[in-house]
Amino acid sequence: MSKCQKNIAIVSTGRADYGLLYPLIHAIIENNSFNLEVIATGTHLSPIHGMTITNIESDGIKVNERIEMTMISDSEDAICSSIAMGTIGFSGLYNRKKYDLIVVLGDRYELWSVCIPAVIHKIPIAHIHGGESTYGLIDDPIRHSVTKMASFHFASIDMYARRIIQMGERPDRVFTVGAIGLDNINKISLMEINELSEYAGVNFNERVALLTYHPVTLDSYNNAGKQIEEVLNALLETDLFSLITMPNSDTGGNEIFNVIKCFTERHPNKFKIVPNLGQRAYLSAMQYAKLMIGNSSSGIIEASSFKLPVVNIGDRQGGRYKSDNVIDCICEKESIVHAIHHAISKEFQESLLHIVNPYGNGNTANKIVKILENFDLKNNANIIKKGFFNFTDDFILNSISRII
Repeated sequence: MSKCQKNIAIVSTGRADYGLLYPLIHAIIENNSFNLEVIATGTHLSPIHGMTITNIESDGIKVNERIEMTMISDSEDAICSSIAMGTIGFSGLYNRKKYDLIVVLGDRYELWSVCIPAVIHKIPIAHIHGGESTYGLIDDPIRHSVTKMASFHFASIDMYARRIIQMGERPDRVFTVGAIGLDNINKISLMEINELSEYAGVNFNERVALLTYHPVTLDSYNNAGKQIEEVLNALLETDLFSLITMPNSDTGGNEIFNVIKCFTERHPNKFKIVPNLGQRAYLSAMQYAKLMIGNSSSGIIEASSFKLPVVNIGDRQGGRYKSDNVIDCICEKESIVHAIHHAISKEFQESLLHIVNPYGNGNTANKIVKILENFDLKNNANIIKKGFFNFTDDFILNSISRII
């Protein structure tokens, strides 16, 4: 590692956060102020989840380190074992290599394995997408605990930046930079409709719904299968063909996958599941789909850039700010059917023609790089001394001028 350049590590835990981190990886590589290492962990290294580390490598990005976390099951006990294994692995890595900064994104449980050892080894952390809230998930305590461990905070909107300050974080280390996933929309050359249809094996010239449904981890584990059954039975009552992406590895993910697999085998003319579309094809699907349905954050953040109607099911994304393209409904067949019909109606689609994405314009990676350039990351002692910022209500209301 260079002694002059700032030595930064970006950690990706799976296909979802890699797609978002992709523009930041390139922005740092292109900047001479930094020496970057990419660390892959979590489902990237899991055969069950498609060994998506190959996606990183196929993009021409060097994976410098691989930290194993056994992902053999989605039970609570297996997840705790994975966290423990990852914690040991990251501590060993930090003992071998002295990074000036670790960059993480989001709220996945794998981040505890990354961040707790970083705190112990006195390595500063930069956290992207803090201050958000997702009801019905274990993600909130994970996200907020990472916020308290981190020294730099890159929030997507002002509302979330204020929440981070309310948690006692220093205002001069909290920055509103937009949602980094929007960078990909500007920078990736999306597929033409026929290319996408051939790649995905789905005719996007017809009426296609893009379905992404993840476990709601604070619900009963046994409810996951029943929930996705409600969704799929509702879609059977429409004229839509549904392209379904894999659920994530949270508790209940395997149950959701098994139900989807059963439905796709019984109704091949209505459903198709793909293990991993990849970022380019996923965004292209959002461009040409008639509807997005499920409970993914991509429906809240990226979809409005495509003026795509979204049926958001349940309370998994209940705490996030939503644009006017999002229709909320409960996870019951009748409610979902009603929401779908409203979403694909001519009146609703015409109402979306002039919406603007509240999460930014797709220049987040460059903003983050410019901010990090201005800090002396070699002086770790000053960076990791956080304290607790005491605020007043008036300060919170007026502090936005101090947030980039």
